[in-house]
Amino acid sequence: MASLSIMIVEDEEELRENLTDLLEFKGHSVTACCDGEQAVALFGSVQPQLVLLDIQLPGINGLEVLRTIKAKSPKTPVVIVSASSAPSVVQEAKSTGAYKIILKPYNHSDILQVIDEIAATGSSE
Repeated sequence: MASLSIMIVEDEEELRENLTDLLEFKGHSVTACCDGEQAVALFGSVQPQLVLLDIQLPGINGLEVLRTIKAKSPKTPVVIVSASSAPSVVQEAKSTGAYKIILKPYNHSDILQVIDEIAATGSSE
């Protein structure tokens, strides 16, 4: 598996830390953000090849972060990782350019499979 620069945007500390540990163990470079403001502020300087983004965030919500990322870097794949399966939220995320949506609770294999897919297709270029 190719090593990617990945930004995680997750307000739940335990999930954020577990995902960070997993991805770093797999050889990826990880920038972890606890809210949308931090993600938007760091995105330009970090320039991740992939963003794992929660929808329900304090302050700027995930859909707004997705819009901002897509405006700055349309080709950066953004995978929504959310507990919300509301059809309107899923549809808005897809129409805004989300690469894929993974619903919580998820298995680590679900996340790793999407990362492998992005690395293999070169979608992160």
